[in-house]
Amino acid sequence: MSRWMLMVVVVIVHIHALEGQGKQLSQLATKNKHFLEGTVFTRDENTIEIRSFSYPSTKTHPYGRLGPDAFFIAGTQGCSPDNLLKSGGNTTGIIIPLPFPQTGKKWNFKNSSIPKMEAVVNEDIQLSLPPGVQMKDLKWLSLWCRQYKSNFGQVVLNNCN
Repeated sequence: MSRWMLMVVVVIVHIHALEGQGKQLSQLATKNKHFLEGTVFTRDENTIEIRSFSYPSTKTHPYGRLGPDAFFIAGTQGCSPDNLLKSGGNTTGIIIPLPFPQTGKKWNFKNSSIPKMEAVVNEDIQLSLPPGVQMKDLKWLSLWCRQYKSNFGQVVLNNCN
């Protein structure tokens, strides 16, 4: 097989792997009318892609409300942010803010200047990980509201035991 043909096969296999590994975001905070939907993919070792993402309104819940201090976070421990953040303990290196669209930058979770998630309707978005963090390090992804201490939705990315 020629070198060029091998490269084409590798690219096609990678595209099919990306297509087949999507995980649905789970809907958690419906009582507060903060709805979301989308499918999470690993684009590469430094990028999360959420396809057909909608927040705070979806096709089935068209009258959702924006959270006052909501942004994406990822975790390197546990299976969700709930216990980690509600206990008020040290989350440095465990909770990684990924505010959209300003991803790829290191943020401290308590930094009040983290950009809030804006309304998005059926868009594909990408969340770039900050330097020193790779997809293999992450256990879960969540849309978290700091003010309400509420997990609006999440997905488990890797084994979280």
